[in-house]
Amino acid sequence: MLNCRNPNQNVGYCISIYDCPSLLRVLEKPNLSNDERRFLQNSQCLNGFGRQPYVCCTRDTNFADMQRTTANMPVEVTTTTTTTIRSTDTTTATTTTSTTQTSTNNNGNNLLPQAPACGPNSFQNRIYNGNDTALDDFVWMALLEYRSRDGQRLLNCGGSLINNRYILTAAHCVTGEILTVVGQLIQVRLGEYDIGSDLDCVNDLCNPPILEFGVEDVIPHPQYDPASRHKHHDIALVRLNAPVTLNAYIQPVCLPLASVRSAIDNMEQLVVSGWGRTLLRRQSNIKQRLDVPVSDPDYCVKKFATRNIDVIPSQLCAGGEFSQDSCDGDSGGPLMRFKNAWYLEGVVSFGNRCGLEGWPGVYTRVANYMDWIENTIRP
Repeated sequence: MLNCRNPNQNVGYCISIYDCPSLLRVLEKPNLSNDERRFLQNSQCLNGFGRQPYVCCTRDTNFADMQRTTANMPVEVTTTTTTTIRSTDTTTATTTTSTTQTSTNNNGNNLLPQAPACGPNSFQNRIYNGNDTALDDFVWMALLEYRSRDGQRLLNCGGSLINNRYILTAAHCVTGEILTVVGQLIQVRLGEYDIGSDLDCVNDLCNPPILEFGVEDVIPHPQYDPASRHKHHDIALVRLNAPVTLNAYIQPVCLPLASVRSAIDNMEQLVVSGWGRTLLRRQSNIKQRLDVPVSDPDYCVKKFATRNIDVIPSQLCAGGEFSQDSCDGDSGGPLMRFKNAWYLEGVVSFGNRCGLEGWPGVYTRVANYMDWIENTIRP
């Protein structure tokens, strides 16, 4: 295990933050001070042990002049390692305080990560300007790239990385009208922040180059009907052509597995994120976020019934405030909530135009499709 020095110049070990109890407690605080956030950023180190991001782990939780700490000895960390299939060259450290868990499908393969091996919170400021995200906010987000009939390459839908091989997105992003209006899905981009810049930097902090993957398989839900106006079962899996090597800016989101699932309350605030895009329309180059309230299901059903659209329990409605809905994000992108980690609760599906007062957006409720996801994905 590599020795390092933290921002207070105290000697520690370069390990996963999830195996460092002192800094993990800071990271999990709902509101970080500027000093705490800066201390976390400056504590990062390279070539550590366990799952990224790595930090120089001591007992310190802030700058010495802030906490007047006298501790300068490394924290003792007891670890064991287990190889996971999330990456072909990644091992995950486990400790008595932080254990990586995975979901097991019918074949006994560990395929879906559980917190803290998914859904990490940002080290950085949550929003820099308006709804702009931080560089390391929502690092599971994917951009889908298409080739049109005339050979143009177009970025259009979004998606979410759920393990090192699969993207979860909307079925209407991979089949139906999109094939003629936009084109064939050919590639998936990960680690993106500003689609208008080759190198993404904010406040002198830069993320690594993006990763691009080909598409090995596209799997829309078998009950999805592209011709239906109701958009029931609007969910799909995209299998990448190679495993993803995870880093601090590319991590999977957590899924609402049965073991960790909880009810979503009316008016609960969820978060939708994307690059401000709808079909063939660009609104922002920079990854955006928007808080949206969950709508009452009965209200949503009655509202869309006036447009001859049937909203069913496997769909989730959120938003409905003027100019504030998932039109600010990509189709197929994530609707999320934070419970010690970020969980993917919905997939952006459709709405009545965009941002109309009283008209919530409709999302595919991910919890209702966990059996299908777990039974469909493979190593």
